[in-house]
Amino acid sequence: MKVLKRYANRRLYDPETSKTITLEDVAAMILDGKEIRVVDNLSGNDITPKILGQTFLKVSLGQRNEDFSNFMLTALIRETGKDISALFERLVMGGIGAGYLNRERIDKIIQSMVELGNLKENDIGSYRDDLFRNLAVRASEKKDQVLRDLEKLSESLNESSETTSINEISDRIREVAERLKESKGS
Repeated sequence: MKVLKRYANRRLYDPETSKTITLEDVAAMILDGKEIRVVDNLSGNDITPKILGQTFLKVSLGQRNEDFSNFMLTALIRETGKDISALFERLVMGGIGAGYLNRERIDKIIQSMVELGNLKENDIGSYRDDLFRNLAVRASEKKDQVLRDLEKLSESLNESSETTSINEISDRIREVAERLKESKGS
């Protein structure tokens, strides 16, 4: 996990590289698959959620997609005011962030739901089982899609091997590789 510090001047600092970083840098780290934690240098408090929220706004507004940003944030505010365990389950089912979940992280999230009163202690087992079952189904569906894509590619290459240029074959392989990469990330 990458630990960053925020100083009184509101600048973010990477102690490993001894450099000041921007919210765009934070977004790039996250897109690269890194987990981050941001600590206020004076108080020592974990301010990661605040920085992640600012990062989301900076990135989404930087893409000039205010409608999406407004919709997303409004929806999250509405949903977190209701049943957070149902929201988490829907996010996992939708594949949002599922590629970065592991048993330890899921257990921590579930435990915080119990502590906040969003999930009953006696529901933990069935809730966790449902999550893992749903994750397995999604993974299986993605695997099946990749296998179908590879089969189509193989058939296509066999049908037109003499008339297909090397560039067209390379493009098809890249498409399948991108789908495979996407399936690993979610």
